[in-house]
Amino acid sequence: EAARTKGNKNLGAPKRQLSNPKEKEVNSTVGAPVVKLPSKSNHDKCLGYFDVSGQWDKEFECNNTSHRYCCGTCFLRFCCDKKAERLDQNTCTNNATPVWVQTPNPIVIDEPKNEYDPSKDKTNITVYISCGVIAFIIIAGVFAKVAYDKARRPPRE
Repeated sequence: EAARTKGNKNLGAPKRQLSNPKEKEVNSTVGAPVVKLPSKSNHDKCLGYFDVSGQWDKEFECNNTSHRYCCGTCFLRFCCDKKAERLDQNTCTNNATPVWVQTPNPIVIDEPKNEYDPSKDKTNITVYISCGVIAFIIIAGVFAKVAYDKARRPPRE
C-alpha cells in the first residue's frame, strides 16, 4: 500500500486498523520492571562542627574510593582509609555554637537626658565676678590718677 499524500506533502504510513476496537496495542519491547534495591552505604559522613577558631565546617561525605572513614578529632575532621582510626562523632560536643563565639545582645545605652537648669548654672556668675573685679580695679586706678594729678597741681592764687 502506498503512502498517503496531500499535495506534495507526505502524510506518512496509513494507520493500522485494529481487528477489535477494544483491543489495545502492546509494545513488545517492554522488559521486566526494574526494582532498585536500597544500597547500604559503605562510607562515613563527617558531620558539621565548629572548629577551634569558631568557624562552622559543614558536613561532608567520605565517599572517596580509599578514604571512606571520618577520622581526626572533634575539632579537625578528615577522611582516612583506616577503620581503626575512625572518629566516634557521637562523643563530640562541638556541633552547637560555642559560648565564647556567641555574640551577646548589644547593650543599649540610654542617651543622657538634657537636664540643663539655668538656675543652677554657675558659669555666668564666675564671668560676672571676674569682669566686675577687673572693672573695679580699672575705675579705682582712674580715680587714683585723677586724685594724684589734682594733688600735684600748684595751688591757685
